[in-house]
Amino acid sequence: MSIIASLPILGGRDGVVLSAVERGLVLDRPREELTIPGEAVARVWTEGRTIAVELRARSGAEPVVHRVEDVDETAAAAFAAGVNALRLEPAEEIDGAALVIVRTRRTRWRERYVRRMKRFVLGCVGAVVGVSVLAGLLGDAGRAIAVVPVGFLTTAALGFGVYEVGKWLHVRRVRKHGTRVFARPANVPGAYLYVDDRNVTRVAFPDAYGPYAEVCYVPEEPAEVHPVKPSFTQRFNTFMGWFLLFLGLDGLALVGFILSIPFE
Repeated sequence: MSIIASLPILGGRDGVVLSAVERGLVLDRPREELTIPGEAVARVWTEGRTIAVELRARSGAEPVVHRVEDVDETAAAAFAAGVNALRLEPAEEIDGAALVIVRTRRTRWRERYVRRMKRFVLGCVGAVVGVSVLAGLLGDAGRAIAVVPVGFLTTAALGFGVYEVGKWLHVRRVRKHGTRVFARPANVPGAYLYVDDRNVTRVAFPDAYGPYAEVCYVPEEPAEVHPVKPSFTQRFNTFMGWFLLFLGLDGLALVGFILSIPFE
């Protein structure tokens, strides 16, 4: 299926984008990107301001349909007509959903974890500012000035340390209890493809080299994948995380010592 470069790019609700590339279609969502090969497409049709891409399915199976809402009607009609005119009938039955490649940008766990880390860092910054202001109101300018640099350096160390150590603990649990599979190299440098237990082909970047990479993923969220053996970069980040966490705890002790000095 050769897609004409002049086919429009369709932007829909919630930032979803449907576009045509040389060998098929690309459905870009906020969290993930779906690459749909041309041979996987059964037909494309429009329903007002909604465009639907139906994938091929074997006899008796329910076809998978991807919809993009709130698109331009004229552009959607031209897009559907162009794709339908260029698609070819395969010589045998094809499970189109099995040919789709999914690349996940942000997993739900990562979004929740980053959100919690932001709250933690903002809380630490607020505490530093509050303590400094209180010391200033009590007339101890030297203590107020001393708390600010120590507090912010402690916040930075704790923020990075807690982030890396927490991530390491989570990935450690995934490696221990997750599902292990072998991933094969993709056409993109550094990218590997693996098939989850739902028969969905996904993209991983395990920082590996070779004809394959062993990865593990969370069964409840197959998009969250990690290499079975951590790379040098991951080991270094974990080491720095523990080191900065130690420095951050020392900084907390120093802040506590500064505050424990009796006010004059």
